[in-house]
Amino acid sequence: MKARLLLCIVAGLLLGAATVYAQAFPLGLLPESSEVGEPLDVFVWTMDSVVQVGQPIVIHLSATRPVFFYLFDLQPDGVVRLLYPNSYSPGNYVFTGTLELPDGPYQLTAMPPFGVEEFLLIGTDMPLPIPVGDPRDPFPIFAVSPEEAISELVLIFNTVTPAPAFAIGWHAIEIVGGAAAPPATEPEPGPTPSPGDTVILPAPPAPPPFPGQPGTAWYLAGGGWFPGIPTHGWYWYFGLEGSWHLCLAVD
Repeated sequence: MKARLLLCIVAGLLLGAATVYAQAFPLGLLPESSEVGEPLDVFVWTMDSVVQVGQPIVIHLSATRPVFFYLFDLQPDGVVRLLYPNSYSPGNYVFTGTLELPDGPYQLTAMPPFGVEEFLLIGTDMPLPIPVGDPRDPFPIFAVSPEEAISELVLIFNTVTPAPAFAIGWHAIEIVGGAAAPPATEPEPGPTPSPGDTVILPAPPAPPPFPGQPGTAWYLAGGGWFPGIPTHGWYWYFGLEGSWHLCLAVD
């Protein structure tokens, strides 16, 4: 499996900002962050953006200053689980600002349901009253839908006094069940650029001319739209909050 970089841009933002990360939750529903000291930013990513069922996953977390990390897994079926902290790693304060999961005697493995899986990372300067799982259920269900997760997070932030400084990061992967053959009408991909080559991307396509379904991705090839994430190039992902996100997959 080739390592690929996945960048997403909220539809409507300036496309020149190639390092902008899309965020699938309507963050305006959360209280305003009261930052103290240096600015706080957090990032979450994986080396593979498409993973097979049964494949181990390594998740990288980073922050610009020491934080308490809270990592949520938005499954393709809408269920939201708390991945970190967990019963194997209940201490979630990271002084160095960087972390690689798994960080203990456990493994993160791609499992059904198939589709786009999203990771929501919250970094805060004080602990939040979020229950950690136990050995019987180390990664407990936090909510049964993204909407319920937002309601729970709003309630949590409103109960913490003083209001903590926090930042949010987002990343997505696609879970597949096997190597699917490309559609017969799809053109063969061009040669993969060698390291150091100058890559000139075509202009990003307009959003698909049809309604999107949350958790689905589409890309344009040969004049037609195809579901899924391409090997490399532009594609559109429809987030759980109901907006198209322009994304870039790079070999």
